[in-house]
Amino acid sequence: METRAAWAATVAVVAVTAMTGCRGGETSAVPATASPHGEQSGSASTSPGHTARQLAGALIEPPAGAVAVSRGSGPFETVTKKLSGGAPPVTGDLSCGGPGRTGINVAGSAPSAFVSFAQVGRSPSELLVAASGPAAEQAVAQPIPRACRTVKARAGGTTITAKVISDQPLDIGDGGRIVQTDEVTGGTRLRAWQVLFTGSGYLGTTELVGTNVTRADAVRLARQAYRKAHAALE
Repeated sequence: METRAAWAATVAVVAVTAMTGCRGGETSAVPATASPHGEQSGSASTSPGHTARQLAGALIEPPAGAVAVSRGSGPFETVTKKLSGGAPPVTGDLSCGGPGRTGINVAGSAPSAFVSFAQVGRSPSELLVAASGPAAEQAVAQPIPRACRTVKARAGGTTITAKVISDQPLDIGDGGRIVQTDEVTGGTRLRAWQVLFTGSGYLGTTELVGTNVTRADAVRLARQAYRKAHAALE
């Protein structure tokens, strides 16, 4: 369990340490109107200015029995530094924003909050960032280019190979996207699902990593996270 939790923490760090690259776009969040999709959502025509404390209160709560719980909130650049504090440094081909990961282009000072935890066979995590307009829309609208769908990197002395298996829009919030990535580290193969969703003035990312996690598991986690964020922030 400790090994899996440590690796999942490294995966989460890789997901957010290189925020430019594949998807490109603006370097700061600016207000714009987002088109609503199936679920109830508020207007994103203006940013409500969510604080890091508000975002932290909108995160999913680890269930009873969860272990290796990690939390952080504050400016986006501070949160990413905190996340990387307990994981080995990631080097290698990060020009695409990390192994198979979608990019999130927001200002380093943008309020954000993060939670991750480990359960039997899986490690869920969630990141919320105050964002709206082009920054949020591009994150969920643009597919990962072919050149970025297979990436190799190193975390400490371990080689990570990640391959994007699927990358599709998802009907959640004001817009969403779901990405499946197979990751091999050493002799261990893990499946990772990342779901991005937007709401009124924020961008959310849930990540589910495990040996046998499914799309249904990932969508269930993301919808739980969106419902909590929507209730708290909109």
